[in-house]
Amino acid sequence: MLYITWKYFRKEPLTCSFEIQNGYAIIKSEIIMKKKILSGSLIIFLIISISTFTSCEYEFIEPEQVVIPDVISFSDDIQPIFNSGCNISGCHAAGFSILDLSPANAYNELIGKGLINVDVPDQSEIYLKLTDSRGTHKDRSTPGEQALILEWIVKGAKNN
Repeated sequence: MLYITWKYFRKEPLTCSFEIQNGYAIIKSEIIMKKKILSGSLIIFLIISISTFTSCEYEFIEPEQVVIPDVISFSDDIQPIFNSGCNISGCHAAGFSILDLSPANAYNELIGKGLINVDVPDQSEIYLKLTDSRGTHKDRSTPGEQALILEWIVKGAKNN
């Protein structure tokens, strides 16, 4: 509780107490020596002062809007994700890794090594690697790219 005492163009001091309950400011006032009605301008001043000092500002982060096309092409939609995040550093480039995600070999590697599960798409190893917050691949793709890869698997993981 906050107590303020001042002279507001009066001879006698005015004591006000402020209390916040359930997000509302409760104003209690008392004139010492003589009880008088608190003027309207003082009430307005107090309300404005309290709202100024107790107002909050929130910054909302809008989630990425994911637009997934009706037809997802491995070569046009999925391979560019691998090219920008996996092949560029050489980690999954041709001849440098256990998993080759280069344009010439990516599809065969994903299917041949069992990283795609069309029966339970969200349990596909490639999807789990990209979405696991504890793994080394967690920041290699955006949520939109992850959603696109998942939808490609849901639609049968075609090599088109």
